[in-house]
Amino acid sequence: MRAITLFLFLILAAELFAFGRREVVEEEELNPQWVLCITAIDASGLPMTRQLIGDTVARTLADSLSRLNVRFRGEEEETYYRDYALAGQRSAAARDLVNRRTERDLLIFRGDPEWRYQRALRNVDQAIRDLEEKLQEIDALDPLVDPRPLFVLSDDNLNNIFPLPPEPGHEFRFLREHEADGFLVGSLSEYHDRIFLTLRLYTLYSRSFVFEHSVLFSTDDFNEVMYGAAGRLALAVSESQSASIVVRASVEDALLLINDRFANVGEVHALSPGTTEITVQAEHHRPATFTIDLDAAELTDVFIDLTPFAMASFGIYVPSSPGSRVFLGSMYIGEEPLILELPRNEFVYMSVETPEGEIGTAVYRDNALLRGNARFIRDPEEIDRRAIFFVTSPPISPEEERVATARNSLYRNYGVFWIILPVSLLAVGIAGTYVDADNFVTRNNYGLDPARRQSLSNSASLGRLVTYGSYGAIGVSLGMTFWQVFRYINASKDDPTPIVNVGRTEE
Repeated sequence: MRAITLFLFLILAAELFAFGRREVVEEEELNPQWVLCITAIDASGLPMTRQLIGDTVARTLADSLSRLNVRFRGEEEETYYRDYALAGQRSAAARDLVNRRTERDLLIFRGDPEWRYQRALRNVDQAIRDLEEKLQEIDALDPLVDPRPLFVLSDDNLNNIFPLPPEPGHEFRFLREHEADGFLVGSLSEYHDRIFLTLRLYTLYSRSFVFEHSVLFSTDDFNEVMYGAAGRLALAVSESQSASIVVRASVEDALLLINDRFANVGEVHALSPGTTEITVQAEHHRPATFTIDLDAAELTDVFIDLTPFAMASFGIYVPSSPGSRVFLGSMYIGEEPLILELPRNEFVYMSVETPEGEIGTAVYRDNALLRGNARFIRDPEEIDRRAIFFVTSPPISPEEERVATARNSLYRNYGVFWIILPVSLLAVGIAGTYVDADNFVTRNNYGLDPARRQSLSNSASLGRLVTYGSYGAIGVSLGMTFWQVFRYINASKDDPTPIVNVGRTEE
């Protein structure tokens, strides 16, 4: 009993302790995004043949900045958005307070009865007191502004639309119309057969241009210049220091791509903070691709251990035609005899071309020939190595001959059908005129002399025979074509090309 009493006392004490306390609600941070609008690059300073570069520059900058995902706000920018939010809330509350006070002043002129006037007056006075308290709370409020908003491009830029830049003095209206926090303007002009590019960044919080970059380049250096300009612009937009990364690989001659651009393995590369895509490739190794988030003013060291493919070593010989040329896919690799080392689990298409112009092919994977006119045997001279012997003129097997016969019959009947069809339709049309003429004369009882009437009747009878015969020829030809299609499908449903593996053993 004492235990139950103590338990109830603790519960009541907890409830009494919590009575009157307001629930703490985490205040939502303002302006969680920072939107940039890239305007159309002014290329009017270039010749007509080069003005398309302006659109290319805008698209390249948009593509580069789309990888940036964060912006670091400074104290000045945070203060601007905080004051802007306070001003908006104060304006709304003050407007409501003025409306209520005006409503109170007008009550006396409505002519309501005393009891109704007093009730309305009490309600309005209470609403005025509530609004005054709300205004005092707003004055004491310190709204939170997200110090690291998400960086995004405007909806127009995401759809590859670049609006015209605003006229001087209309920058604020332009940003409000596009719901952006800043916009980028640029211009291109020609200077001694070179191109002069100028980029400027305007921000809402500063009401001015806070970044400018100019560069003089030739069309041959376009990609490098755009890469550098996009990097400087990304640092200006992110308002942070650059990030650094060094990528090392287990293979010395590995190929490194950072954001689809070639880079050197083992060197430090300065990049803008945000999401970065890394790709490492090496011959006879599995490629590695991944993304990593780089932080400002930090060096990220990455080591990639590439997994090697299992390799197979074998020789290629063409005994009947020494000196034949060998190809891997479409790449020429030399003349036979050759010793090759290729990944075991990859499909490899090989072919040889003899000096006489004959060609032999083979598809290889996992120490096996999948198809082709070649034999896979052990090299009699080198017991530990397998060899592929190409036969450039193999005999035709019965299965291949059966399929070839069915295919040729299909093509022949198909061609005959398309000859018979128009000829028969033309014959039906000509014969139909005689038949219609005879029917017309008979139906209308035209008085023709007996010789002409007999001639027309004979022509009509012949026309009917031609019509029946033409339709019959079309039907027979179509039926034969369908029969040959069925025959060919039935003959070729299995693989007719056997691969002979002589003396093949598993490793």
